[in-house]
Amino acid sequence: MNGNIRIPDVNPRLRHTASAAETLSDPTTSSVAEGPEATAAEREADHFTIMVSRQDGSGVTRIAADRDREINHARVSPDHQWITFTRYNRVGPDGTSMEIHGVENTEIMLMRIDGSDMRSLVPPRPGAVAANGYWTPDGQGIIYVAVDPGGRPELRIVDVVTGSIRQQPTPPRLLPSDPHIVGDWLVFAAKGQRVDTIWLSRVDGSEARQITRPRAWRGATSSGAGPGDYDPKLSPDCREVALMRQVAPDEWHIIVVNLATGTERSLSRRGAVDAVPEWSSDGQRLIFWHVDLSNLPHIGLWTMRPDGHDRRQVPLPRGYFYTMPAFFPGDGSGPDARIIFSGQRNPHL
Repeated sequence: MNGNIRIPDVNPRLRHTASAAETLSDPTTSSVAEGPEATAAEREADHFTIMVSRQDGSGVTRIAADRDREINHARVSPDHQWITFTRYNRVGPDGTSMEIHGVENTEIMLMRIDGSDMRSLVPPRPGAVAANGYWTPDGQGIIYVAVDPGGRPELRIVDVVTGSIRQQPTPPRLLPSDPHIVGDWLVFAAKGQRVDTIWLSRVDGSEARQITRPRAWRGATSSGAGPGDYDPKLSPDCREVALMRQVAPDEWHIIVVNLATGTERSLSRRGAVDAVPEWSSDGQRLIFWHVDLSNLPHIGLWTMRPDGHDRRQVPLPRGYFYTMPAFFPGDGSGPDARIIFSGQRNPHL
């Protein structure tokens, strides 16, 4: 999960559903009128979306949108033919279904890279969780976090062809989430009494070990959207893990952990909100989303080297809050490398 990161006045009311790919004609400005002067038809264009572009911001294409339900955590299959994403169905007070309203009734979705053939691979169930899907290295399955009504969190893998589901082994005492597999290794977050931590194991469940030990800040009393570590991602060579750490109520840092030594390095400045880092396939860059309420034009997607240097903002159309970015598998980290990400309309951005 991406934690309770507060963003400026995001309250989209979506008014249409799209599944076919649509190229945004103007990559620098929003094409929808905002504010009281907007017509009813124009206001109906507000929506949650999944988009792709190149790392240099060109070729922005909307491949899916939903009228009232947030769609995020979109990830491209190893063969670039399919996309999986999470869809939210728990309706909040504003009439939309968003992660901040709760993760119950979520579902794992599947669609072709052009937005066609969209279907629910793990359908929603009342009170159940199916979220944060990620492709297995062979492209045959999607690993995700699952919670049955009244049950405990566990990791499961769904076969994209047969729909069969199996449980992914993790240490029995842990409450896992945010899974990611590279090669024969699995990394995931685990909830604790006061802080959430990151664990590493073989895919068969062996050699499990805790790799981070974050500290709770003064006054922190619970896990979940609180102190600790989330959304870990293994580097392509399986030597490092990038993660997001909540170090204060409104402060999130990107941390990179060396698995051989346990050494950690923070790539974020004090007071920053940097979140959900993802590696490029060559291991040369991380992509993440950044929030700075004192500088709204800087809110969006950014990339940097794994040492924290050479931070660059991805130039994308204004009028959206962008989240959950990832590089296409195998595309490397050059300007033409493709990225996928979620967006929701926000007239303040």
